[in-house]
Amino acid sequence: MTDSPVSWSDYAQKYDMLLQYNPFYQSLVKEVMDKTATWQVNAGDLLLDLGAGTGNYSCALAERFPAARILHVDNDAGMNRVATAKKERQQLPNLEIREADMRSLALEPNSVQGITCIHALYTQDNPPQILQNLHHWLAPEGCAILVDPGRIVQVLSWQIAIGSHLIRQYGLRKTLQILREGKEVSKQNQAIRKLQEEG
Repeated sequence: MTDSPVSWSDYAQKYDMLLQYNPFYQSLVKEVMDKTATWQVNAGDLLLDLGAGTGNYSCALAERFPAARILHVDNDAGMNRVATAKKERQQLPNLEIREADMRSLALEPNSVQGITCIHALYTQDNPPQILQNLHHWLAPEGCAILVDPGRIVQVLSWQIAIGSHLIRQYGLRKTLQILREGKEVSKQNQAIRKLQEEG
């Protein structure tokens, strides 16, 4: 989106706190990866993670399917830097990280065996066009997992739910420390909410 009030690069610096501390996000990652376990993937097949952010899904796909080619696509340099660090740390030679806008990404028809696109479509001006592209790229027997928020982000409700979980898990002092450290996540989620409200 042009002139977005969301700073994805700033978000990237703290985004993985969601995976570390947010039980709802942990559950989502597990559910998505459990579904990919049913995919029929052969050596050399191309799997695409679109709007891949910090690489939580693309790295997991690269680890699960080491003989496949995994293409991580995100248009934010900050997100891709975090993903690249993970790729190197986890030694994932089958993972390619590409900085590109999902609207202008060019892939061959029927060339992708599996697609994940998690919490990314809503950031685009024309999601139906992106969906047409995905359909165009996906092989006839391929699979896709698309997850997108269906409602406006309720930042305060999320903070309360996550805060309650953290207090039970870590106690009040550690929870306050985590919430202070994760302030950037809340700030960017507020900006996302504003965009949603503006349509």
